[in-house]
Amino acid sequence: MTPSSPSLRRLLFSGRHPLATHHHLRCRHSLSASAPAAGAYAATPSPSRDRAARLAAAVHGAAAAKNFAHAVRLTKSLVQASSSPGRSPASTAPTSAGAAFAALASTSTSPAPALGVLVIALCQMRLLDEALSVFRRLRTLPELPACNAILDGLVKARRFGYAWELFDEMLSRGMVPSVVTYNTLINVCRHQGDVTKAQEVWDQMVGRQIDPNVVTYTTMICALCEEGCIGDAERVFGAMKEAGMQPNLYTYNVLMSSHCQRRDVNSAFVLYQELLKSGLVPNAVIFTTLIDGFCKVKRFGEAKEMFLDMPRFGVAPTVPVFNSLMDGAFKSGNAQKALAVYQEMSSHGLCPDEFTCSIVVRGLCDGGQIQVAARFLEGARQSGANLNAGAYNALIDEYCKNGNLEEALATCTRMTEDGIEPNVVSYTSLIDGYSEVGNTQMAMAIYTEMVAKGIQPNVVTYTALIRGHAKNGGLDAAFRLHKEMIEKGVSPNAITVSVLVDGMCRENRAQDAVRFVMEYSGMEYNDLHSFFSNSSAEEDHLIPNGVIHMTLIYGLYIDSQHYEAGKLFSYMRKSGMVPDSFTYTLLIRGQCMLGYVLNAMTLYADMMKIGVKPTRRKVVCPEIWSWVPLNDTRTVVS
Repeated sequence: MTPSSPSLRRLLFSGRHPLATHHHLRCRHSLSASAPAAGAYAATPSPSRDRAARLAAAVHGAAAAKNFAHAVRLTKSLVQASSSPGRSPASTAPTSAGAAFAALASTSTSPAPALGVLVIALCQMRLLDEALSVFRRLRTLPELPACNAILDGLVKARRFGYAWELFDEMLSRGMVPSVVTYNTLINVCRHQGDVTKAQEVWDQMVGRQIDPNVVTYTTMICALCEEGCIGDAERVFGAMKEAGMQPNLYTYNVLMSSHCQRRDVNSAFVLYQELLKSGLVPNAVIFTTLIDGFCKVKRFGEAKEMFLDMPRFGVAPTVPVFNSLMDGAFKSGNAQKALAVYQEMSSHGLCPDEFTCSIVVRGLCDGGQIQVAARFLEGARQSGANLNAGAYNALIDEYCKNGNLEEALATCTRMTEDGIEPNVVSYTSLIDGYSEVGNTQMAMAIYTEMVAKGIQPNVVTYTALIRGHAKNGGLDAAFRLHKEMIEKGVSPNAITVSVLVDGMCRENRAQDAVRFVMEYSGMEYNDLHSFFSNSSAEEDHLIPNGVIHMTLIYGLYIDSQHYEAGKLFSYMRKSGMVPDSFTYTLLIRGQCMLGYVLNAMTLYADMMKIGVKPTRRKVVCPEIWSWVPLNDTRTVVS
């Protein structure tokens, strides 16, 4: 074996603790429901005997001459010729595959090569169960290409457990796997999200003195990137180049896409430059990845430069490229440029897809141009453009945020009339809108309709309902909904907890709020004073979220428990969480009211140090408490 085939364990983890060894490579899974019985093709009718015999003889001849591509084409013709006229291919697949098997088996004394070709042809025709049945009927193992084809077919059908068992069986029947076999198995590990097992497959391959190829390296890089192991993926990429293998466009795109998802577009661009130096010509996928990456970090100018560079490489712009540019322009706050990109897409003769309209409507709504967004959506409807729920949901959500619930409901109705069913996002926006204005009865009615239609509420739905009840004095109902969501397997998030905490604080139940948060965090609670007096250093980090901290600080402050609020603030800072300006303002005002000016100045200095900007205007409680009127006693001035 050449030095270019290191153990992946040493490649990735030299100098580090190796990953724990996974269970044995070859897992056992039931085969019972995976393929028709071996006798399923008994007594199956065949096509015209003369035509079947001619095709079968031609398949045998092509297989004997090792012209497998031609043999596969002929075999597909034989299978199609065996289909019953007037019936769908799927319904006649077992019969036609059986007839093809019979024709090939009866026209040669050594039909094994041609029957192996039949397995390949059936896999390519996506008749996987029929291919498995033929495989089961063969007394001897077919040649390796047929084994690889059936394993690959199982991967594409996402029947991963069966793939492992069939590989185990093939080994027991004498198969000598190739690099193609192992590439398929590493791909199984990728789909299963098991990089440890992929490492085991790699090491087993190297142990058999089989060198990895470009596909092997690329598949492993893809598996690592999908599991967030970008550092390990970079090391495999480096080892690939050291082994003298040229990464292909797919290899580069996998890494570039992973960097862009982490908003590290600079690293992605370095890879793009390396790609060009290696002599590869970028395609539309590469350009889409980079353009989308630049747009996500609001570097619209560089995204546009990439777009203008496409013709130099003979790459025509695609709808996804225009979609990324439009999205980037909107996120950069330039709606005019975004709409200009939309017009440019039309001038290229490209039809907007369903995502295009959603991007435009959402972008216009985010920019406060709700009327323009509504006119655009209506024009798209009338022109017969492709629309999905996303475009309607963007408009519904914006109407709800503006308190225009009548128009939000009307948009939802038009959505249904256009044949697009409202989804969990549609209903949640309406529920949140009615909860915001205190109409919990209407919010619950929408919730009931949603559940009746079989649409499962998510954590955002429940949180909106809980918030509506909690802020309008229905704390008991809020806790009933909290219990219901847990019973239905929907886990509360930090906002859910914060809303309930705020509801308790509004009813002057600060101790209950602290108890609730501590129970949520897995801490023991005796009373409020003992918690702040006796908490150990280890407990300082148990309350997991800054929003929860700030909600509690607010509740303690309005309950005139300024010492406890300051103590909780201290825990928050020790945990590395960054308070907002509202929280700092509360505490600074509290310290000033108590006469602790030096403490107030220290808090102000800390605020400046971590980059939280003070405000010179009337400050209203943040999102969680946004319903507090401006003349409420809990409004503060900074």
